[in-house]
Amino acid sequence: MAEKLDPKELVSFKELLMANSIQVDAVAQLLIEKGIITNEEFFAKLKQVQSKYQKGDH
Repeated sequence: MAEKLDPKELVSFKELLMANSIQVDAVAQLLIEKGIITNEEFFAKLKQVQSKYQKGDH
């Protein structure tokens, strides 16, 4: 039988989404600050990936 989940350990979808967004933002900022990628490269890739997702091609 499945275990009952502890409501104190559950997070909302909004909290999960916010945590994920913060983590992705932090990683992107680190890559840019360390000179691994440029701001322009990041936004170009972001647009490319967004376009693929919108087309359902991911």
